[in-house]
Amino acid sequence: MTSPIPAPPPVRRGFVLAALLSATFMATVDASIVNVALPTLSRELHAPASDTVWVTTAFLLAAACCIPATAALGDRVGRRRLFLVGVPAFTLASVACAAAPTLGVLVAARVAQGVASALVLAVPIPVYRHVVPPERLGSVLGLNAMVVALGTSAGPALGGLLLTALPWPWLFLVNVPVGLTATLLGWRFLPGVTGRGGRFDALGSVWIAAAIASFLLGVRGLGSTSTLPVSTALLAATAVLVVLFVRHEKRTARPVVPPALFRRPFTLAVLTASCSFFGQSTAFVALPFLFQQSLGDSALRSALLFTPWPLVIVLVAPLSGRAADRVDPTLLALLGLTVMAGGLVSLALLPEDASTAEILVRTGLCGLGFAVFQSPNNRDMMSAAPLQHAGSAAGVLNLNRTVSQSTGSGAVSVVFVAAGASAGQHVGLVLALGAAVTAVGAGLAGLRLAGGTSR
Repeated sequence: MTSPIPAPPPVRRGFVLAALLSATFMATVDASIVNVALPTLSRELHAPASDTVWVTTAFLLAAACCIPATAALGDRVGRRRLFLVGVPAFTLASVACAAAPTLGVLVAARVAQGVASALVLAVPIPVYRHVVPPERLGSVLGLNAMVVALGTSAGPALGGLLLTALPWPWLFLVNVPVGLTATLLGWRFLPGVTGRGGRFDALGSVWIAAAIASFLLGVRGLGSTSTLPVSTALLAATAVLVVLFVRHEKRTARPVVPPALFRRPFTLAVLTASCSFFGQSTAFVALPFLFQQSLGDSALRSALLFTPWPLVIVLVAPLSGRAADRVDPTLLALLGLTVMAGGLVSLALLPEDASTAEILVRTGLCGLGFAVFQSPNNRDMMSAAPLQHAGSAAGVLNLNRTVSQSTGSGAVSVVFVAAGASAGQHVGLVLALGAAVTAVGAGLAGLRLAGGTSR
């Protein structure tokens, strides 16, 4: 069992948080910072534009497949050791990306980056439970949610800013000072929490990685009628792999994802979060079609119309996390998802002659609901997990985000393919679907509240 340690004094705790949050930002922003450079990479590396998409896909796929294994590995060897391997590895992989002479080498380096990012993201949330007093856990989880939201949403803007002044390798070299600083801070201040030791469940890690890869690749192919048969086969294979994984986990002594983790409070919190990420993803994928095809906006103005969503999250998530230390977090989660569902409905009903102010208010309303929801729900989820399974719980949290967002994106593709017309004409239907699933999440939060499972 993982050995608890006394919470460090405030100054040392500040350095620990600086190391963890800077590494988290670095690992999350790199998922999308390169998107804006794909045309440049196609030109300068002499590669087809369609192939450059793998620069993004390889990173996301590698990270998602490794999240369960790295979470379990951290429980075995200790989080400090995982951090001091993951952050330097991510930094070196970033240098390899910057120096890549061909697209193939760049994609391989991005795979290494994705694996390293899974190592990095397996560390922060379990460590928070050791270094932060319980009465402040919600506040720190709110801060972590803000950093994740900022990293996820700031990638394209930061990438565009760097490309206006510097060549594309700097999209990756910018990680070097961040990685070195986080490594030094982690080496000096990160507490050494003794791992549980024991045998690592390699077979379970393979089963779950194969299931994740099959699912994500299957969802990715839903956007084209030509790839629907392959996607259907991959999604069917996912179901088989999940069954094999679950059967294996029930029999092994050291499971990658402990079945005991999925008690009612934890499971409900996971399902609630899944609904929120699904709703957010449908909006993120569908709204550019609404803005650019139906409303005739430019790509730049379309991006600016999104600004309130992440901006409100950055401002409100820390406050919501702090409130979760004083108010029932499930009540906040219910309130947040209700507001978010209302915001998605308001966007679905957006008139064609809507003013900029109307659009900004409605996207900001969605961001407000998500911000109020996320930190308290994360607190509920982590508090419901036994301390010895904190790493596995954090892995489920990170994996749930990736899989739910991919499912939301796939749902948008299915609607657009089935409609067989201009995507912009069916955005309202997609947003209504996102609102409905978000409302289901609110209902699950209501069940938790009624059942008294939040504390």
